[in-house]
Amino acid sequence: MKKIPYGISDFKLLKTENYFFIDKTDYIPKIENHTSRYLMFLRPRRFGKSLLIAMLEAYYDIYFKEEFEAIFKDTYILNNRTKEASSYMVLRFDFSAVDIYDVNESFKHLLELRIRGFSRRYNLNIEFKSDNPISMLNDIFDYTLEKHLNLYILIDEYDNFANRLFLNNKDDYLNIVTQQTAPFKQFFTTLKAGTAGNNAPIKRMFITGVTPMTMYDVTSGFNIGDNISLHPDFYNLVGINDKELDNTLSHFNIEDKVDKKMLQEWYNHYIFSEDNNKAIYNTDMILYFIKQFIIRYKLPREMIDINVRSDYSKLKSIIYTNKKLNGNFKTLQTLIGGESISIANLVQDFSALNLHKEENFKSFMFYLGLVTIKDRELRLNLKIPNETVKRIDIDFLTNALELEKVFEINTSKLSNLLAEFALHGDLEVFRYLAFMIKENTGIRDYIHTEQTVKSMYLAYLSLTPYYIIKSEEELNKGFSDILLKPLNPYVEYIGLVEFKYIKRGKRTNPPSQTKINSLVKEAKEQLDDYKNDKLVTNYLKDGLKLQMVVIVFWGWEMVYCEEYK
Repeated sequence: MKKIPYGISDFKLLKTENYFFIDKTDYIPKIENHTSRYLMFLRPRRFGKSLLIAMLEAYYDIYFKEEFEAIFKDTYILNNRTKEASSYMVLRFDFSAVDIYDVNESFKHLLELRIRGFSRRYNLNIEFKSDNPISMLNDIFDYTLEKHLNLYILIDEYDNFANRLFLNNKDDYLNIVTQQTAPFKQFFTTLKAGTAGNNAPIKRMFITGVTPMTMYDVTSGFNIGDNISLHPDFYNLVGINDKELDNTLSHFNIEDKVDKKMLQEWYNHYIFSEDNNKAIYNTDMILYFIKQFIIRYKLPREMIDINVRSDYSKLKSIIYTNKKLNGNFKTLQTLIGGESISIANLVQDFSALNLHKEENFKSFMFYLGLVTIKDRELRLNLKIPNETVKRIDIDFLTNALELEKVFEINTSKLSNLLAEFALHGDLEVFRYLAFMIKENTGIRDYIHTEQTVKSMYLAYLSLTPYYIIKSEEELNKGFSDILLKPLNPYVEYIGLVEFKYIKRGKRTNPPSQTKINSLVKEAKEQLDDYKNDKLVTNYLKDGLKLQMVVIVFWGWEMVYCEEYK
């Protein structure tokens, strides 16, 4: 059995040191035959972009020519080599190492190291005119042009430090992307020049990153080549599809021990092209799960890799500006409430200066992996892809509410009350949340529909480890408001909760009992349908009990909460 390549982005090491490998080399001819020679490819963090860059380096770099067969053993490309294999000098950059607290000097130092290393690697007799890395880069271009050498530029995580800087200090971010003398901006200006003219020194270029925002801010868009991020031919260039997952589970002999539907629920459903609706899994999430699972052949105690959580830890700033929750917060509420959000089209070029615009923010969320493509009607609909991302989104929501001091709750008490529901079917957890919503008067500005009430329940019920809290789950041709789906093996009850909402408006008198009774009757009829769904009945066959709950809210105030038998 091969070793698990969790966290490995060195392609040569992976292939020569007995690590498991998902063969993506069949994409090399597609990249090489694409209409543009200068490509940008964007995906969320931890999908395998760095390994992709390393694969391209190993394939095209003349430096690895003698080791080609050893590196590409057991891959598609070994027997389908293209004419450009092992024919380039490769200048590779990785901008994840740039220090955001000393950006200009750190960036220049990194460039200088890579350029001097490049010169030594190929024994180039280049006389650099100065220690300025931009000048040194031009010297490289002049030399390769004079000597008729093929140069391939690879840039991994082009926007890594810029995104971190943006989330840490927006003014500093704007300085590095707008000032003409900023080294980062000069670097991309120089690259553009290196692709121009007859016999241009840069013959090929491949850039990876997360969003197009930084590229737009430094160059007004990737106007020297082609952004293939949404192209259907490259949807699975990184990530894991269903067939690849089956092969992975089979290799580690756990295909019969792991519920694939559970993996889909936590790590799947990313769709990156309207023209290819085959969902893919996040690579590192799957490798993390396998790594943890084969220790004891049990589900990991924590289904979410702490490294994934830390990747998104500072993103709360995008919904919290000037010490206030901004309009993006409502978008997050809508998503957590189980609904999709819509957009005319994904925006492929937008500036950090315009991130407050709704279409840009929704596109930004897509590139970060916080939403994915659901379907298109007239507009493109986006949704939360999986349970992992939903819980990350929930972290944003709850952290933002606490920062604003809009809603504070005793999570220990909440966990204890949900444990009582899990073991005994006790409804006090729902009443406690309602009491806290009523008492925290600041939350009232954010409670204006059934969906926003539900988002509060979904968010805070999901903070505990006993259930996967599902919203708008399809059950018996209907869509349940909240399904409490057991995650912990000691849980005794599955839960179905149906919400009804009465708009408060300017009314001061509570709704009539007749109105409440009518809504309760409607909720009970819906629950009668949901309880007959196969998903629910299978849990009951396994010995669990079903607790059905009807809740009615009048604005921010609960007016009914009872079990339904």
